Amino acid sequence: MPPARAAFRRTAMPNRLAAATSPYLRQHQDNPVDWYPWSDEAFNKARSEGKPVFLSVGYSSCHWCHVMAHESFEDAGVAEVLNRDFVSIKVDREERPDVDEAYMAFVQMSVGRGGWPMSVFMTPDRKPFFGGTYWPKDDGGGHPGFVRILEHLAKTWRERREEVEGEANRIGGELERYFASATPETVATLEPALYSIAVQSQAQDFDPERGGFGQAPKFPPHTAIDLLMSYALSEFAPDEERQASLAMAFITLEKMCLGGIHDQVGGGFHRYSTDAEWLLPHFEKMLYDNALMLGNLARATAIASEVDPGRAPLFARAAGGIVAWLQREMTSPEGLFYSALDADSLNEEGEDEEGAFYVWSAEELAKLRPEFLQAYGVRPGGNFQDEATGQATGMNILHLREDVGTQFDPELDALLNHRASRPRPGLDDKAIVAWNGLMIGALAEAGLAEPASRAAQAILSVAESAGHLPHTIFNGQPQGEAFLDDVAALADGLFKLADFYASQDNLPEAQRWNGEAERLAAIMIRDFEDPATGAFLSTSERHESLFGRTRSTFDQPIPSGNALALRVLVAIGDEARASRLVGAALGMMERVPTATEGLYAAALPLVTTQP
Repeated sequence: MPPARAAFRRTAMPNRLAAATSPYLRQHQDNPVDWYPWSDEAFNKARSEGKPVFLSVGYSSCHWCHVMAHESFEDAGVAEVLNRDFVSIKVDREERPDVDEAYMAFVQMSVGRGGWPMSVFMTPDRKPFFGGTYWPKDDGGGHPGFVRILEHLAKTWRERREEVEGEANRIGGELERYFASATPETVATLEPALYSIAVQSQAQDFDPERGGFGQAPKFPPHTAIDLLMSYALSEFAPDEERQASLAMAFITLEKMCLGGIHDQVGGGFHRYSTDAEWLLPHFEKMLYDNALMLGNLARATAIASEVDPGRAPLFARAAGGIVAWLQREMTSPEGLFYSALDADSLNEEGEDEEGAFYVWSAEELAKLRPEFLQAYGVRPGGNFQDEATGQATGMNILHLREDVGTQFDPELDALLNHRASRPRPGLDDKAIVAWNGLMIGALAEAGLAEPASRAAQAILSVAESAGHLPHTIFNGQPQGEAFLDDVAALADGLFKLADFYASQDNLPEAQRWNGEAERLAAIMIRDFEDPATGAFLSTSERHESLFGRTRSTFDQPIPSGNALALRVLVAIGDEARASRLVGAALGMMERVPTATEGLYAAALPLVTTQP
């Protein structure tokens, strides 16, 4: 576990971020840094004062965003340099995914990797020239710290501004060409052999002992599990590949359900595991992770009940735990679903510490049955080591080696009640339409129509009042214009809700939600289809255009925008548009099947089995 950090230091007066709707931006309202939100005002100031812009992008539940905030943005000395030599802008990547995507492409091109917090320096006309992710405040390990980087870039800007602006213009041109690059439309013929190759690609990285793919860190492979189960149910999967696909999906789900990445006490899943055994997670809880887990677990329960009944109860209980957590901690009074819970909370010393809400000392658990302590891997000295230092922590993350059924439910209930008295992790209480759409669809697949319908109605009511579908909803108010992910994910969720009602012979509700989904599908086609390629663009013409309108093909971590759009096209029976979309994406699907699983799964109904 990374070292604890002190609580945010307050300044005398809040900065401009105090009025922001984003909880992440408001977390920085008391910084001494003179932050601006992303706005023309900020860039006009930079232009009039002849200063470069520093852009910091993160999100509310990001642990390393908090670390950089504590080390640097709360530090008076760092703030003095930023305020003197730069115009500083804070962006919530969840509110402005378009800004995040544009500059993350630059960071990945320039340093070979990305992540959050993302840190980018740019000219007043929004063209980047230097970037990275988290930087510690001070020098260390042979690398310059944030202060030295600021001083160097400020000096370079003063003394070689024309050269810097020339490089920024070159980079801006590269980004424009990158985002404008379009795959020519082709005739898409999806054959079973293509799926065999995709499944083999998954098998090459599969960890048969611990589940998941590749080595640590391990992220929940939502789209891979969806593809593997969907392929196994297809009519054309050979028996051997069908069995192998289900084995990879079921083993992975089982190991995650047993591991520390699963909140054994309160339900729901954390963001990812820092180790290969799914024991030590990064503790933030995201709505989208749990929506995708719920959908996969609901389907896995149904499939396992027929072919692997021993695993079905574990999957069903984990799904039920997600729903209990969702309704207990993540649902607004209107029925919308909040975005995330922070990784950090106050420990017993009053300092923010990652995972403090979720871990246990042996002394806290000493009165519980020895059988419980043994089953959940509790050790007197703790059962995991600090991620950064490798030192023993003295704390325990509850996890299982095998399914224990419901025999320890009394102990888990007691721990949940005890944990309720602890300081809670921060809640990001904005509702993102795309993530709500994913959860609506997952609840429908789990047979829970009431909370799904309530959330859907809440979103549509706000959209009707606003005259458009928003990207987020905060305190009942719409914020921003919907992106492709928002429209497509909500439409897909409503189609699944309609399917559930149809399966229950409730035709009025089925027709109602099918009609709402079809209206969203029409908006999706009108606002986001690229007629030149058949693919769908991430933004509409009403959004700000930075380096061009982008196309989302890769899953990360939710299905790509084009995968969601393809689901919708299949649902409305628009085979012509669906085939054009696949044709635009087919080359990328063939080159990197492990990054396009969402497209593979969505395209299964289009597979041609006839010679």
